[in-house]
Amino acid sequence: MISISGDAHSWQERGIEDKEQFLAVNWCGYQRLQTRSLSRHREHGRVDFQLIYITGGKGRFRFANDNETIEVASGSLVVYTPGQPQHYSYQAEDGTEVYWIHFTGYSAYDYLRQFGLLKQPVHTIGMMDEVTALFKKIIQELNSHRPLGSHMVNAYLLEMLTLLGRRLQTAEEPGQGRHPDINQMIAYIHEKYSDSLSISDLAGECSLSVFRFIHKFKEVTGMTPMKYITEIRINEAKKLLSESSLHVKEVAAVVGYDNPLYFSRIFRSTVGIPPSEYKKQFQ
Repeated sequence: MISISGDAHSWQERGIEDKEQFLAVNWCGYQRLQTRSLSRHREHGRVDFQLIYITGGKGRFRFANDNETIEVASGSLVVYTPGQPQHYSYQAEDGTEVYWIHFTGYSAYDYLRQFGLLKQPVHTIGMMDEVTALFKKIIQELNSHRPLGSHMVNAYLLEMLTLLGRRLQTAEEPGQGRHPDINQMIAYIHEKYSDSLSISDLAGECSLSVFRFIHKFKEVTGMTPMKYITEIRINEAKKLLSESSLHVKEVAAVVGYDNPLYFSRIFRSTVGIPPSEYKKQFQ
């Protein structure tokens, strides 16, 4: 398992509650399951808030009001409030990848409520590079111990909550019965992103016209289906280029591009540099 974290305090399993600050980050981290599974069981929850953003694979969660364990796919955000029981697990074979953050403060509840993050425990938000970038900035800031670092991470957290709230307010929420077909298709895309996916075929699976499918998909994710698929592929390519010995041509094939030159062009337009140059940064 790859695990990277940053902390403002020594780890405490029950968390830390701070009613003196309007918002305060306690801990933040990233995990990627490779060979070992992970599970958490906190019957009485924690005293702080927690967000879990699944960016790869899937997780299994059980919530207090439902004894059934549900699978939560990539592109989902799980929200835990203080005192809420926490039962979840990640399986190594799923290649689960998550970012997580614990925070507190007298305004934390109001922000989450205002931004629509308390309507349900699981939200489909899709892949948001700006959110993962903020997680990375918070982890780096917590570990750097620079002057005014706590103010910086709190500002990053507020920006993150605002971006998540904006996404939810411009998208239909899962679980409200309005776009269950699109949410199922999102999960399908995360499983089959490396296949040759036709927008017309995806629309047909939802019994929608291509125009209607694209419109509804954008309402849920904030982007077109093709852009969503491209972001998944490029994110996976970045992981393979940085963590494996595969050549660019091999990475292109793994993530769904038969033409390595086309892959390189798409990668460069998305990341800003060619995949070969990106790989050199990690050698």
